[in-house]
Amino acid sequence: MGQSGWFDLPEVRQAAAGGDYGTLLRVARTAARLTLSEAGQRCGYSAATLSRIERGRQRLSDVSVLRRLATVFDIPPELFGLADIDGPAFNHSGPRLDKVRDEAARREAGVDLVRRRELLGGLAGLVGAAVASGPEAVATPPLGVVTSLEDVILGGAQPPTGPIDSARMRTALASAWSDYRACRYARLSARLPQLVTMANACHAAASGAERAAAAGTLARAYHLTTQVLVKLHEDGMAWSAMDRAARAAREADDPLLHAETARMSAVVLRRTRHGRRAEQTLISAAQVLDGSTGLMSTPQVAAYGRLLATAAYTAAMADRRDAAWDLLHAAHEAGRRSGTADGFAVADVALYRVSVARALGDFGAAVQYARSLPPEHLGSVERRARYWEDYALALYGRGAYAESCRALLAAERTAPQEVRYRPWAQQLTSALLTADRRRALPGLRDLATRVGVSS
Repeated sequence: MGQSGWFDLPEVRQAAAGGDYGTLLRVARTAARLTLSEAGQRCGYSAATLSRIERGRQRLSDVSVLRRLATVFDIPPELFGLADIDGPAFNHSGPRLDKVRDEAARREAGVDLVRRRELLGGLAGLVGAAVASGPEAVATPPLGVVTSLEDVILGGAQPPTGPIDSARMRTALASAWSDYRACRYARLSARLPQLVTMANACHAAASGAERAAAAGTLARAYHLTTQVLVKLHEDGMAWSAMDRAARAAREADDPLLHAETARMSAVVLRRTRHGRRAEQTLISAAQVLDGSTGLMSTPQVAAYGRLLATAAYTAAMADRRDAAWDLLHAAHEAGRRSGTADGFAVADVALYRVSVARALGDFGAAVQYARSLPPEHLGSVERRARYWEDYALALYGRGAYAESCRALLAAERTAPQEVRYRPWAQQLTSALLTADRRRALPGLRDLATRVGVSS
């Protein structure tokens, strides 16, 4: 539908006048001859979420969300009460989501998307009335209160009732980060919607000196959400979460939060084929952190090292070899200065060395680097899972299929849910099945059954 054709439809004029944005979306979708599922894939939301929006059961008020939807479905922005669609708010949020989703669809051909959607839409749909605080606690939803992580990011989740305990909120968030580092993705996804909702409520209720602290907690909650969405290759939703993290980090005015927000932004940029912009974002953030803090504390040095190491991997993904190794050398110096097991240490740089070599296609070097790095030296299960991922993929690149299979099985033993839900493991399993014509790789067929890959 042309831009001028919108204003000829009485239904559109009435909907725009009444702020009925759901009707506008329905008109745009049907004009494009898209099903709810197809439209959801284009904009990064589920068919159920779009259906609720179209029927007016979930209101849209967030300007950044409205701008994205207007762009994706070619709706004149003024019908959403918006000004220039190319204004600063839209540019800050990154590239067009239709391009993001198209690229993600190409990358994920042959991947079991149902499994990841199950994690987001099913397990992640449980929102309780109180924050789970114990190390093994999982939020239990009251009867009928079921939503998805998408709803929380879109602002459609019900706000919590009763007093908000900010200290308990921070404890629960720390526990959720522990789940992430331990690759307990199912339990983490069950917690995330509740945590983000509570963090938003804490921030909205805070005032005075407490406001900055609440903004910092909110930024960390969205950092975690972005990490999970990146793991699950949900790039459209990751953009939204990252945008909200950036807003909260600006209000918190914490150099370390700014650095981590820039790093998360760069990861999403890299995944959507904006590698040079991602690399520039990381290097600029490292320079800003150095200039504003002087890198006088261990956490500041660790954050600086993480930025440079991520920039090195980003450069490697673009086959910028010299830049990748130069950046990794600088990250090594930061890791040596940091020397902390729970921050950014030399072992973390060694892991990035494996990743950089693999990304550059130097599979022999990647295997050699991996064999010189004892995985138990890495500080978390998530890091050790990354080690086995790089090692297994590098071995496959070398044609060492039996060793690659053993590394993949080691990844499953180390972090079962990493292999259960992550696309790389499913893709590698499928590739090994194709290569294993003689059925000589022990355990591969059983693994294929467990991860849902047809053998």
